[in-house]
Amino acid sequence: MRTKPLREVISMPLDRGFRAYKHGYPSDVTVWHYHPECELHAISRSSGLCYVGAYSGPFVPGNLILAGPHLPHMWVTDYSGYDEGTQFGDFIPDRDLVLQFSAEFAEHCVAMFSDCVALGDLMRLAVGGVQFSDDTSQRVLPLMDRLTVQNGPGRLALFFEIIDHLVADTGKMPLSVEWRNIGCQNPKRLDGILHRIADLHCEQDLSCSELAQMENMELSNFSRFFERHMNCSCIEYINRLRISKACQILIETDIRISSVAFEVGYGTLSTFNRNFQRFTGLSPTDFRAQWRHGETVTRIVRAHRWEESQNAHRQ
Repeated sequence: MRTKPLREVISMPLDRGFRAYKHGYPSDVTVWHYHPECELHAISRSSGLCYVGAYSGPFVPGNLILAGPHLPHMWVTDYSGYDEGTQFGDFIPDRDLVLQFSAEFAEHCVAMFSDCVALGDLMRLAVGGVQFSDDTSQRVLPLMDRLTVQNGPGRLALFFEIIDHLVADTGKMPLSVEWRNIGCQNPKRLDGILHRIADLHCEQDLSCSELAQMENMELSNFSRFFERHMNCSCIEYINRLRISKACQILIETDIRISSVAFEVGYGTLSTFNRNFQRFTGLSPTDFRAQWRHGETVTRIVRAHRWEESQNAHRQ
């Protein structure tokens, strides 16, 4: 089984444009994958668990997330998702609305139009994924649907109308990365580091020291750079990616727990079990068992996050 995120190759150049389309589930692009383009992703129907970088969490219709360049992502519909509204059988038509555009295109817009300055801020936030509020989702999804069939100058107008709603959303939340109110002095270096981690996080011998060497940085400087901009340590980021990938494998396959641990980059089962429990609130065995017995991952993750919030409140 392939455990690295697949590189999706987008054939049309997006340095001076964008691409809007819809697709069903499952499809060739509903695997753990990444691409250099930014992607605004909306769910039209079904529910389940989404993975965006180091984040994993439930999704329902209306889920609206912006994933930055090279950020691995995937939306997995759970069993109950096929029963919402219509019996879809093994295929859910038009589950996803997608808008893709490159960082170069966004930079051109910012450089050419002073009113697009806020788009640059949105791009910096999107490096780890951004989830938008329900109110914004209700406004944006119909616009994305229209954009998939719009031609001419009206197509560009729709794009900027969508961006305007995203920028104005005061309820948007960062996902796998929480940017602080500081500017990244070297965004290209950070993007390169995240790209390497996306490619290599399932390799057992991957270490922060190795990543620092790839960047020709001292480990201490690398660690400070990473944590300053990512708000978590490098090893924590790698562990989150590995556990998100493990959740996918447990859902989609019957392979042994020890094999899952090995495939996502852990050399020992005990280390894998400890990290899995820490991030999901369940052992890998219980996670798979509750999934197979009809308790959806959506409910599992939501319950764990409620418990975490209560613990944080008590502290």
